[in-house]
Amino acid sequence: MTDKPGVVIVCDWFDPAFRAGGPVRSLVNLIELLHSDYDFRIICGNQDYGSVATLDVKTNEWIDWQGKAKVIYLDGDTISRKRIFGLLDVHVTEDVVLYVQGIFSLNYSIYPILWWHRSKHRKMVVAPRGMLHRSARSVKPLKKNIFVTLARIFGWFNNIDWQSTQPDETTEIRSVMGKNAKILEAANIPACIPSYEAQTLEEEPLRIISVGRISNEKDPLMLLKTLALVTVPQKVTVIGDYSDDAYFNTFQNEIDQLPKHITVEHVISVPPAQMKEYYRQHTLFLSCSKGENFGHAIAEALANGLPCFIGENTPWKGLKDNRAGAELPLKPEAFAEAVNHYCRLSAEEKAEMSRAAHNFAVQSFQPEKYRTQYKALFSMEETEDE
Repeated sequence: MTDKPGVVIVCDWFDPAFRAGGPVRSLVNLIELLHSDYDFRIICGNQDYGSVATLDVKTNEWIDWQGKAKVIYLDGDTISRKRIFGLLDVHVTEDVVLYVQGIFSLNYSIYPILWWHRSKHRKMVVAPRGMLHRSARSVKPLKKNIFVTLARIFGWFNNIDWQSTQPDETTEIRSVMGKNAKILEAANIPACIPSYEAQTLEEEPLRIISVGRISNEKDPLMLLKTLALVTVPQKVTVIGDYSDDAYFNTFQNEIDQLPKHITVEHVISVPPAQMKEYYRQHTLFLSCSKGENFGHAIAEALANGLPCFIGENTPWKGLKDNRAGAELPLKPEAFAEAVNHYCRLSAEEKAEMSRAAHNFAVQSFQPEKYRTQYKALFSMEETEDE
């Protein structure tokens, strides 16, 4: 470590991995903002989410990441409890914060939590990243409930600092971890906002983009039901990976049943550096997700001047009041009504909404607020629970 305070991050995926979406973007944006303040070291896997191929990186040795952090990408075939414990023994000294991403990963959450419990180290922060949300816990609930129950019985969670990214997540964490859980709120950090560029797309077809996993939680099936209720010609791009073959097949079958005035292209994944071009080729962003811990895709769409019509269970509030889109009940009729209303606007009014979306993103990006929150999160001094 250097003279800067140290933070060791343990996570399943890190750049150049990108298919996990928000968790990776959150860490990249955190390091981009705070690398001058902290010495970051990252322990992670060498595969992307849902992929068996290895990343194009050196494995099992510490390497530099853009001059802003040190990273070790561990080989999934040789990783073990002993390997994780050994790395933490060396790199998490008394004055270093251990920052664990997620809670249910054996190698990158459970082993670090067990190490910390054994070591009696001063400070560990666990960021559940939405994994304690009811919808997330409903996936493989038996294994998750068994782990949480055992952890509480054996005291593995005792004295952990929990990171919440917004008030709703604070409630979720407390409901699972108990009323005495120490929770600090530090919001996810969006990427820096690009300068505004006016769109020059033709009026028709309406070009819609949606970004999110093809999964029940993100509910792209509701998106397709919405599209069928929108009356104008549409060209729609859905970007998202999948792990449930049955759900994905249903999604594909529903696409085939859409009216002929709707064209849907599904793209499994797009590297972050290429996403701007996709946003520039569309005029509206839609998300029917049942809930978002943050919603990096929403932030990026707004930053690129796309009005966003999204579900009401996200931290993004005030879109309608600021003419940047709308937060809507999770019903196809509600989304379709909003999109049909947008289609009836004049070209000037649509341009105003595009600029308003960008302005909303600019107003939401407050670097000093994030810096203050994360310095409190990583502080070794005792703080009162919020």
